[in-house]
Amino acid sequence: MEIIDLSFEIYSGAPVFSNYPAPIVHKWTSIKEHGYYSNLLMFVEHTLTHVDVPAHFIENGETVEKVPLERFMGKGVVIDVSNKPSKYEITPEDIETQLRELGVSVGPGWILLFYTGYDRKIGTPEFFNHPGLGWAASKYIAELEVNAIGFDAPSVDHAPFPAHKTLLPKGIVLYENLTNLDKLLGKAGFDFIGLPLKIRGGSASPVRAIAIIEK
Repeated sequence: MEIIDLSFEIYSGAPVFSNYPAPIVHKWTSIKEHGYYSNLLMFVEHTLTHVDVPAHFIENGETVEKVPLERFMGKGVVIDVSNKPSKYEITPEDIETQLRELGVSVGPGWILLFYTGYDRKIGTPEFFNHPGLGWAASKYIAELEVNAIGFDAPSVDHAPFPAHKTLLPKGIVLYENLTNLDKLLGKAGFDFIGLPLKIRGGSASPVRAIAIIEK
C-alpha cells in the first residue's frame, strides 16, 4: 500500500486564520540541560490541518471527544476545482459531474474532498481567496450523508459560512488546510483517516490526515 500524508507541519509562526494567534512550538527542556527533550505547544484548535466538529458553530453541539470515531475515517474521493476562479462558489453540478465521470456513488462512510490547489498559496494574501461551498452545494452534500468533507484551503466556505451552518448540524465534520490532494485525483475509494486529539470540550482539533491507497 501507499500512504499519502495530507497534513501540514505545525511550527512557530505558521500561517493561520487572521482571528487566531500564530502557533508557538517552544523548546521546554533539552537533553543537555535536563536529560530529556520536550516542547511546549501553544496554538488554537483550528491550526493548520484540522477538523471542525458541530460545537464550532452549534450551541451545545457535539464536542470533539464526543463525535463517533467513524466520522473521522472513510472511503475518499477528490473533486477537482483547481481551475475555478478566486472565491468561486462550488455548485452541486460541479460535484455531480465529477462523481459521474469517476463512476462513484458516495454516501454514508465516504469522505468528500475538494482539491483547490490553494495549499500551495499558504502564507500569501491569495490563500483566503479559495473556492468554497455555497448554500446549494452544502445542502446537496448534507443529503448525501457523507461522514466528512475536506479542503486544501483555510476553510470549506466563506462568510456567512453556509457549509459550516448546514453540514455541522448534520454531524458531517469538516477538514481544513489539507495538502497533497492532487496526488489522489482519479483514485476514488482510497482510505482516508484523520483522527483528532481527544480534547474535552473541543470545537476542533489538529489532525495527522492520511490517505491509504491499496496497490
